[in-house]
Amino acid sequence: MYVARDKNNDLYLFNEFPRRGSECWWAESGLDGTYLKLNNALYPNVIWDSEPLRVQLVLATDGEP
Repeated sequence: MYVARDKNNDLYLFNEFPRRGSECWWAESGLDGTYLKLNNALYPNVIWDSEPLRVQLVLATDGEP
C-alpha cells in the first residue's frame, strides 16, 4: 500500500503504486476501491512533490491501542 498527496493537499491510500497526473495521483487500474481518502493531517511529510510512501496496514486486536 502507498500514501500520496494530491496537488490540492488531499491525502490518499492506494493499494498499488500510483502514477502522478498533472494535479493528482491515480491508480493504474482506475477502478473504485483502488484508493481511499485519508485525513489530511496524517503523514505531514508526504507532499505533492514527494514520491508515494510505502506503508503497511496493521490490524490491532481488541484491547490494544
